[in-house]
Amino acid sequence: MLLLKEAEDHYADALRELLALRRSFQDREDLPEAEMKRVVGTYARATQTLFDERKKVEELGKRIRGTVLADAIDFDAVRDEIGRRLDRLRAVAGPVGVPGRAE
Repeated sequence: MLLLKEAEDHYADALRELLALRRSFQDREDLPEAEMKRVVGTYARATQTLFDERKKVEELGKRIRGTVLADAIDFDAVRDEIGRRLDRLRAVAGPVGVPGRAE
């Protein structure tokens, strides 16, 4: 889970840096149009890659958290099931014990 948290933090930092980079290029007027198009294209690809990878990390986190929740033991249900089984054994045993079993 620590690695997952670090990955999420890394993607958040990278997104902030990409947004800052975009703002800095939007304010520039000294770049030729061709260079600006290249930078904008590179930015768009980098942003899309970041979003794709972040989505994978989020899905992994959901899967891990879902697995943890799905694997949680419901002690109340276990206690109830044990009680039901003991009741059935008691019903079969009757007042003298389990039939066919040496006491």
